[in-house]
Amino acid sequence: MKPFLRLIRPVNCLMASLAVLVGAYLGGISIVITPVAFAMLAAFLVSGGGMVINDYYDRDLDFIYDHDRPIPSGEISLRTALILTFVLFATGIYLSFWINIYAFVVACINSGLLIAYAMDLQKRLLVSNLTVSFLVGSTFVFGGIAVGNFMPSLLLALMAFFANTAREIIKDAEDKEADATKNVRSVPLVLGKKRTRMLSSVFVIVSILLSPLPLVLGIFGLWYGVTVLLPVATFIRSVQMIEMEEDPSKIQGMLKLGMLLGLIAFLAGAF
Repeated sequence: MKPFLRLIRPVNCLMASLAVLVGAYLGGISIVITPVAFAMLAAFLVSGGGMVINDYYDRDLDFIYDHDRPIPSGEISLRTALILTFVLFATGIYLSFWINIYAFVVACINSGLLIAYAMDLQKRLLVSNLTVSFLVGSTFVFGGIAVGNFMPSLLLALMAFFANTAREIIKDAEDKEADATKNVRSVPLVLGKKRTRMLSSVFVIVSILLSPLPLVLGIFGLWYGVTVLLPVATFIRSVQMIEMEEDPSKIQGMLKLGMLLGLIAFLAGAF
């Protein structure tokens, strides 16, 4: 059982489930919790499928850089990994079908993107970063779709999309040497240090500019207006750190903090 858990990475899958719960909360959870439970489980399973298929296609590199992983170590065969991938994706998509048609479509799209990412997209310039950020943001929307009101979660997803894209680009800067050996066309390798800083800063600034929208659209009120000042200040600080070329790991930490504070602001607005 342990090799399968290591392959699926249940902690990451659980984070996806919690994001769905947040999206459902923002949309207004009713006493009928079955759609939300189905959505959380579907997100867990689809995320798990993405983890397995990614390890399947990265097996040669893992054999060199992380040979203790279940597939390169021989604990799980390639055939078993493919079967597990199919079961996880298929079950997640099946559960989403019983929520509503929109949830079914999102589950199908995300499953397809996870497969495409593992096969090819992870090596493509900027596309890899945008794909990961889309998947992160879509989990919030998935929760909103489950309760029939995805607009609040859509705004959160947009902010998370731009902030997380900046974080992914910064992460690529930290992994620059490893990516060079893996034939990955990351932003830092292709565009260089200066353009990488500019691009990541732009994505953070867009996230900041989106922050007043819930107030402007009348979705949230005073509580959101007060609490959103914290993530905005954190994102502004992260832009300063990017421009000052500080340690990428510290910038990533600041962006993560900003995203967490943004999530809290949305929850406070919906309270």
